[in-house]
Amino acid sequence: MSRPHGEPVEPEREDTASPEERAESVEVSSAGASVAEVSSTDASSASASSAAAASADGASADAASAEGSSAGASSPGVSASAASPSERPALGWTPNRRLLLALVVLAIVTRLLWVLWLHPNGDYVFSDMKKYVHRAQDLVEHGIHPHRTLAWQAWGTHYVLALPLKLFGKGALVAAAVLWGLLAALAVPGGYLLACRVSSRRWMPPVVGVLLLLWYPNLSNSGYFLSEAPFLCFQLWSTLWLVMVLQQGKRPLLAGLASAAAFAVRPQSALFFVLVLGTWLINRRRLPHVRLRQLGLVAAPLLAMLAFSLWRFDYHTDQGLGVAENANMNLTAGRCHNIVTQAFHTPRQLRASQRRGNTRNGRRVSLPGFRVLARSVRPDHPLALRPAMNSETLRMVGYIGDAAVHRELREECYRRTGWLEQTRYSMVNMTLLWAIGHQWPEQSRGAKYFRPPADAYKYFYLGFIWIPSLLGLLAAVVWVRRRPGLGFCAWQLVTSMTVAAIFFGTIRLRTPYDPYAMVLALEGWALAWLLVRLGLQRLRSAQPAPKTTP
Repeated sequence: MSRPHGEPVEPEREDTASPEERAESVEVSSAGASVAEVSSTDASSASASSAAAASADGASADAASAEGSSAGASSPGVSASAASPSERPALGWTPNRRLLLALVVLAIVTRLLWVLWLHPNGDYVFSDMKKYVHRAQDLVEHGIHPHRTLAWQAWGTHYVLALPLKLFGKGALVAAAVLWGLLAALAVPGGYLLACRVSSRRWMPPVVGVLLLLWYPNLSNSGYFLSEAPFLCFQLWSTLWLVMVLQQGKRPLLAGLASAAAFAVRPQSALFFVLVLGTWLINRRRLPHVRLRQLGLVAAPLLAMLAFSLWRFDYHTDQGLGVAENANMNLTAGRCHNIVTQAFHTPRQLRASQRRGNTRNGRRVSLPGFRVLARSVRPDHPLALRPAMNSETLRMVGYIGDAAVHRELREECYRRTGWLEQTRYSMVNMTLLWAIGHQWPEQSRGAKYFRPPADAYKYFYLGFIWIPSLLGLLAAVVWVRRRPGLGFCAWQLVTSMTVAAIFFGTIRLRTPYDPYAMVLALEGWALAWLLVRLGLQRLRSAQPAPKTTP
């Protein structure tokens, strides 16, 4: 029997719901909550890119999905609330093939136009972008060789950047820009397919897909040789394929490879993978299709990448275990709230810099977000920048990433501030993910043209995504045993906020996590609307009936 494309269909399966869950389902449905059928379909887009096609094939959960087996909330034919997972079985919507194809084509066209014409990456090789390019070129020319500066940042970005330079020549920045544009483009269908997997309402995935296509912050990031574009792509597809593993036991090797690539680009993603493992442990009895084989195929690439990262760090630094030395400086900045860190070879050089008040000599790193915060917020404001050392500049003797020196600096900052001020520091750091600052590097070169749209999207995020996404996050955490797939989106935001609270946040660092915020924000809006409707129903039912006169 034919059905409209995108219409969910409930699979034939055994009713595993408890009497309490069935009673709860009937109660909510009778309260007038909006209802939706169960989705279990198998779709693919032959016209889309290979990655999109691979995940569109089976992008809806089938009868073995974790969303269904863990919810088990109603027998076939019983409708359930689309906003609460405890009343509905397997979630998953058939990807609309035409929409998927349109998203793939438009994403590729717009991103390539951006990186080749409107914002060529090669015209913006400065600051961090310059460091990534130089390291990629060094890797192409000399291979892996011991040098401490090569362990300053996480290595994944410049290794990815080195691929087109190896194939087309050390100066082939146009080819590298094309790669960055394609990585950013792949995130658009990936986000749509993820939303098809975890969203509670059929209209949500198209909204997520269109939002991602039009999302200027991630479009803009594709025009810079930074970690955002590759991390956005790798982590999105990692999340999608991990959801497929959880729901059906499918794509474990792809999930492991994408996860390993995401870890190489941004090691902070390790926290997300730990939370994913915890989610599986909580739900393992409900996931008979996730066996040792699936776990091994996911874990093997991740563990291999971790082992290589640890070996590489020690090879370059001779400092033992680690991944990137800038973590030492970043942690000091997050716990001392200094804007500038300067490192000198000798105490004499340090003293000369202090006497002259020179904050630009030595090996220098600054945080634009803290600088904007200091200029924008009054000293008596709860979110003010109040450096622990009473100076916006920290000076040190030695290598700028020296772990021992930074440990001593942080201990002094802890002593001066105490735990209460350190807690405030964490709140300030996390707030910078959403507000106060501007997206960098848009505020640098070409700010006249590129900063206004970035600021407009910042305010759009604050107005329509931020609070609803936090509501959706809380709901997803509560529902993690019933909707673990949606819980993965929540864990992404938890990772972003936790890392920001410990170190520091910026809008640029947040943008690769925006797709998960969109998914959760739509769930938050839907949940809020449902609560409003139920509240209005209760108010109407509590009003006394009008008296009738005989």
